[in-house]
Amino acid sequence: MAKKNSKKSVPFTQLLSPKHWPTWIFMGLAWLLGHLPFGAQKKLGHLLGKFLFLVAKRRRHICMTNLTICYPEMPQDEKLALSKQHFQSMGFGFLETFSSWFHKTDELKVEAEFEGQEVLDAALSEGKGCVFISGHFSSLDICGNLMSRYAVVHPIYKQQNNAVFNFIMERQRSRIFEKTIERSNMREVLRSLKANKIIWYAVDQDYGRKHSVFAPFFNRESATIAHIGRICSMTKAPVLLYDYGRTETGYKMRVERIDTLPTGDDVDNARIMNQQMEAVIAPKKEQYYWTHRRFKTQKDPEAKSPY
Repeated sequence: MAKKNSKKSVPFTQLLSPKHWPTWIFMGLAWLLGHLPFGAQKKLGHLLGKFLFLVAKRRRHICMTNLTICYPEMPQDEKLALSKQHFQSMGFGFLETFSSWFHKTDELKVEAEFEGQEVLDAALSEGKGCVFISGHFSSLDICGNLMSRYAVVHPIYKQQNNAVFNFIMERQRSRIFEKTIERSNMREVLRSLKANKIIWYAVDQDYGRKHSVFAPFFNRESATIAHIGRICSMTKAPVLLYDYGRTETGYKMRVERIDTLPTGDDVDNARIMNQQMEAVIAPKKEQYYWTHRRFKTQKDPEAKSPY
């Protein structure tokens, strides 16, 4: 099935402009890195993460700020150690992403485990489709690729500013997924659910005041997307928590039904989603995407950003 997109793609001839050559060179390097063996990627990724921790001062500041907000009782030396572990996880995650983009699912020679097939089958048997909610972890792309071994998932994504990057990302994801949906394209979301498909939202990022309500996330009022509950109320689609991450030997994906969603109240929906995110972050803190400005939109419009 052709991938649906609510925005026009840039003509390919424009992507050959000299201004895009550095990106094409980078993507060639990404292809090479994506074909390294798993063990080599892990070692190189950790080295890359250590380097980024030293040079990416802005992201390091965001990470430490988030850890201070979310874990105020954690000693400073523990937060610093966790921050270093996080950057190593993200460095590995970059290489995993390249592997995901440049390999079809059956070409990935890694161990993968999926827990909850019966739960998923029961949800889809209702004929309303279902909605996966997840957080952003460093293994997002490769676990998304691996998840397609077990289910037909239509991920929601955000277009990037770099046209070549967008072209590669969309082209490669279209090899893995039956359909991907740009996040503003609500018509395609509803169409997929009507066809009894799985929609996958990562619900833990700050998309601004216009699209959000405020609910506690690690005891801080945080802008949380509001339309998930509305979609599920409208379509009667069940909501499943999609948990995923890296293990010592490979990857594990898991789903469980969230019977408390939707509630009919946007703030209650957001509160429950944030509680679910806190629960899946706890056992693998270093893998979570701490370098996102999760608290940039303050409940008080006059309040200063913590970043």
